[in-house]
This record gives sequence, C-alpha cells and structure tokens, in this order.
Amino acid sequence: MRAVVCVVSDKEKDTSSTSGMETSRLTSPLLAFRAAEVVPNRLKQMEEAYLNRDFETFGKLTMQDSNQFHATCLDTYPPIFYMNDVSKIIIRLVHVINTHFQCVKAAYTFDAGPNAVIYCLEKVS
Repeated sequence: MRAVVCVVSDKEKDTSSTSGMETSRLTSPLLAFRAAEVVPNRLKQMEEAYLNRDFETFGKLTMQDSNQFHATCLDTYPPIFYMNDVSKIIIRLVHVINTHFQCVKAAYTFDAGPNAVIYCLEKVS
C-alpha cells in the first residue's frame, strides 16, 4: 500500500485541533455517538480488512470515517471548517476514479486540516 500526501495548504488553521476537539466535545451530539458506537466497530472492521488485504473494504471505511469526522466538525457549534475547495475537489476526483474502475482504487482521508492522504495499492491497474 502507498500513502500519497497532498499538501493543499500550509497556512495556519483558523481553529486548532485542540480547541476544535474541545468545542466538538462540548457541543456535538454526533461526536458522542461516533465515539461510543461508530469508532469501536469501525476499528474492528478496519483491522480485519487490513489483515485480509482487503483494500476495497479498507478504502471504503477510511473514506467513510474521514467524512464522518468532518460531519462532526460541521455538527460542532459554531461549525468548524477544516477542508477547503481543493480538498473537496480531491474527494470528487477519488470518487470519479473509483467509479470509472468500478472498485476502490484510491481512498482519501483528511485529518483536522485541508491536506489529503490518498491510499492506493502499489500496483494500480
């Protein structure tokens, strides 16, 4: 597996990860649900996919988790916007590639910022 880091901005974030997490903890019901219900199950599924070398499942779970993290940021009050327009273009591009090949060839993830990490297999046909 390869990880390609796409630096789309090196500017300082409007909301630091630490203060953003605290604000989310205090105001986002989605965060509490995510921590209690989603993350433990997703980690088990992710580990299983990794051990089975199931990139399709690994990629899908990775993208879903990234999307839900950023949904939590939007659920925070006031909302937190870490991604920018280029980030959103990367998401669309990955989905266009995967739709074209009718399987997961690439998977994105974003942490608390606009920069993407794209996972793909070493040999992508």
